[in-house]
Amino acid sequence: MLTKEEVLGIVEKEQIEFIRIEFLDYAGVTRGRTVRPAQLASAMDKGVNFSTAIMSFDCFDEYIPNPAYGANDGDFFAIPDPATFAILPYRKSTARMLCDLVDANGDPWAGCPRNALKRLLSEVESKLGGKMFMAFEQEAYLLREVDDKIQTADNSHCFSTVGVDVQEDFVQDFVLSLEKMGVETEQISSEYGPGQLEINLKYTPALQATDNQVTFMHLFKQIAKDKGMIGTLMPKPFQHLAGSGLHVHISLFDESGENLFEDPSDQRGLDMSEKAYHFIGGLLKHAPSLIAIGAPSVNSYKRMQPGTWAPAHVCYGSGNRSVLVRIPEKRRARRFEFRGADGTCNPYLLAACLVAAGLHGIQSRIEPGEPATTDVSKMSNAELKERGISWVPRSLPEAIGYLAEDTILAETIGRSIWEEFINIKRTESDKFNRYVSDWERKLFANLF
Repeated sequence: MLTKEEVLGIVEKEQIEFIRIEFLDYAGVTRGRTVRPAQLASAMDKGVNFSTAIMSFDCFDEYIPNPAYGANDGDFFAIPDPATFAILPYRKSTARMLCDLVDANGDPWAGCPRNALKRLLSEVESKLGGKMFMAFEQEAYLLREVDDKIQTADNSHCFSTVGVDVQEDFVQDFVLSLEKMGVETEQISSEYGPGQLEINLKYTPALQATDNQVTFMHLFKQIAKDKGMIGTLMPKPFQHLAGSGLHVHISLFDESGENLFEDPSDQRGLDMSEKAYHFIGGLLKHAPSLIAIGAPSVNSYKRMQPGTWAPAHVCYGSGNRSVLVRIPEKRRARRFEFRGADGTCNPYLLAACLVAAGLHGIQSRIEPGEPATTDVSKMSNAELKERGISWVPRSLPEAIGYLAEDTILAETIGRSIWEEFINIKRTESDKFNRYVSDWERKLFANLF
């Protein structure tokens, strides 16, 4: 963990000329300002000001109707966290710092998702006696624009070495850049779709893991662009190809390193502890709301279709990739994986809501039921009903409707975040519903 003084020393020693001060808004868009070295000490002490209204912009970069934050609502201040300082290896004399947002009094601003995550992680330590660890697994496509058409950057096969070979220049620059910025990787693979990659990040404490995912998001796009490609975390870029998901692995350890989610005497035979099952119970209880947070774009719901290896039903299971919450096989450390997110989300907001749902599950002793052992996508509606398995929301409006009724998440992550996130996503959904596509025009103009 770097201190303020150490950051200033590195900036001077490495002759850094520009420092980007960054945070993510509710739409998942990175906002920020760039300061010069002479202003950095002041920025770390007092913060860099932003109009609160920036948090009421949607992904189209348009100010939403009836926003929570108006012209009269003043500023918040972005305080760079020294622990996130990293020199950008792909930019000249430039570094980046991620921020916490504070109000005019210097207190944590209620609308800051990173603050919400830090507060909830503190609750985990005080109430559960352990520290939460996470790891993010992001699937993403490399694309090229040819004759004004976007297509995959290669035609590689799933898990083949060809995809990594063809994209060797990108993969190596990307992974080495991550590592230079302090982000360790565990696995690199060519994924199901041509031109699709998955790069698994290493398990770390949850806040650091979430910061690492933000770094991943930025680097993937920037380095692809530098190499003449489009790097996208879009959930479903092509109708006929595999979608790209974001899987979050979750575990809990005490100070001595004991895994609090592990219990070899588990009667269900999965070696999971009571805390783990209740945490999963909380995830399933709040699943529709978590889907709204983790899959917050209109494109997200084109990915989560049955039979596509993306979760379409609310259930859990061991070694089963048709479920929403997967427990890896026993030979791996006891943890579980939330599979209902994608790269259009704000990782801080997602991580905060996962922790909030899990805490509710543990505190209320919510049972998750029996694990699903078969491919849930092949079950009939009658079988699903008999097992008590519901569908995940089938559209963004449906998911947001569930989130709007989830008062427990509202109180735990903060109502100001909850309310404006809902407002922004409803605005984006309304804009999509008014959009007339070429597909519609060709179909209906000729048919009617």
